Amino acid sequence: MQEPNVYDVIVVGAGCAGLSAGMYAGRFGLKTIVVGEMPGGTITTTHIVENYPPIKSITGLELGNMFLEHAKAYDVPVEMDIVTGIEKKENGFLVKTDYKEFFGKTVIYATGTEWKKHGGAGEKEFANKGVHYCALCDGAFYKGKKIAIIGSGDSAVKESALLAELGSHVYMIVRGDGIKGERINRENALSNPKIEILTNVEVKEFLGNSKLERVRLSRAIKVKGAQEESDELEVSAVFVLIGHIPRTQIAGKLGVELDKRGEIVIDRVGRTNVAGFFGAGDCCDTEFKQAIISASEGVSAAYSADQYLKKRGK
Repeated sequence: MQEPNVYDVIVVGAGCAGLSAGMYAGRFGLKTIVVGEMPGGTITTTHIVENYPPIKSITGLELGNMFLEHAKAYDVPVEMDIVTGIEKKENGFLVKTDYKEFFGKTVIYATGTEWKKHGGAGEKEFANKGVHYCALCDGAFYKGKKIAIIGSGDSAVKESALLAELGSHVYMIVRGDGIKGERINRENALSNPKIEILTNVEVKEFLGNSKLERVRLSRAIKVKGAQEESDELEVSAVFVLIGHIPRTQIAGKLGVELDKRGEIVIDRVGRTNVAGFFGAGDCCDTEFKQAIISASEGVSAAYSADQYLKKRGK
């Protein structure tokens, strides 16, 4: 590989946190690059965003693109690539991808999360053949079909509205007593005649031939329109929406402190236990995961990086 370019700040991750960090680092006059594999981040896979002040309603894709364009307005390059490793050096960090290397005096780590897998029998076999993790990405393939959602949190409840628009019927499979999430989202799901909530039940197995055709449940249930109870539910697709896992493996190998959930431990301005290495967004230990919070953490991390460099005369 050729000698890496040297930056004041390398932002790892191109979502709400990473692009906000990149934008503010650019405003501070720091030589900055954002390296991430998904421009705009996972917010771009959200159907509708209605809780980002002061925007009343916007698609996730539109919001993600606004973040991207704002960062680029400060001449911050956004490199679409996957970071495979980070090495601590005497005066900074060597950030590696498969084909390139970058050297940063500081790093802001904002990699977000990945979808948590269900783990049931047949999940891997039917991945992208009826088993999916992103309603906006794959819901359109199942127009007029019966769809199931595994999950009860806010993400699952919100995505049920989109899938109800597309499918003929949506089953929400909930292992507890009911759905969770924001009150307005719960009310929308409960009042939608196309959404049926099945409680105190779990998916045990994904079944079908060349593609998913049904799921086996932990107990027999009777759904609307059925003549009798059954422990199998016929559906064309299942969307697994049971939460996320922080993408922090590289940070952990570098010696960055992680909590018991694998999230990066940061203070109020994004500092970690490793000098010059800052964290922001959903990969960190902030309890409430929201786009607006990720954006603010990205800004704080950029501020901290700027202060760190000033104190060292860099």
